[in-house]
Amino acid sequence: MRRLLFWLALAGLALVAGFAQLDRTARFAPQLAGAVPPAFSGFAAEQRTRHAIAAQDGEDALAEAQALLARRPLPAEHLGLFAVAAAMAGEEERSRAALELAMQRGWRDPLAQQAGAAAAIAQGAHDIAAMRIAALYAIGEGEGASLYAAQLVSTAEGRAAFATRFAKAGHWQRQVPDALSNAAAPDDFAATMALAGEQDAALDCPRLTRIAAQYEAEGHATAAQSLREACAD
Repeated sequence: MRRLLFWLALAGLALVAGFAQLDRTARFAPQLAGAVPPAFSGFAAEQRTRHAIAAQDGEDALAEAQALLARRPLPAEHLGLFAVAAAMAGEEERSRAALELAMQRGWRDPLAQQAGAAAAIAQGAHDIAAMRIAALYAIGEGEGASLYAAQLVSTAEGRAAFATRFAKAGHWQRQVPDALSNAAAPDDFAATMALAGEQDAALDCPRLTRIAAQYEAEGHATAAQSLREACAD
């Protein structure tokens, strides 16, 4: 009997280890996420939440995201996923609270920063939007950052806010010329760089000169001239 219990215990440990390994594998092979039982689900629950969000299934997304919130430690990314899921399920107050907490706890979480940037732009909170966008650039999310930045700099207030943030010390600004010039309207981008230059920003003039030449070739003479003048000062 003891021998039987011993082997049953070993089998149980092997099963637990197998599910745990499957859960870890699910992070890199999302198609396996559904095979992981909830009790062993960590990475897999995150993938199931993402799948439900992508499928626009608010009920399932919220259920999976709620399971994520029960785990510790609680990363900001899980709060961000819950915020999206709650919004899809029509629970706006819970979504807003989770988003605010996610942004407080994890500036490196791209989901939280993207949601924060979008909300700030929608509310006309230009300085906050510029801060969120700068954070996205800083964590290497240049493509997503530029989409929000293009929206922000489409207004005079947004251009002023982004130019002020751009003029502050940092390394994230290196990504901006190429990425934002491809996402924003030429006149908006050029005006933003000119405003930043007026605030003594360290402009990458070799790159801006190349962008000016490209703009000129595409028929955006005014934007090209603005960039050249910004670098001439």
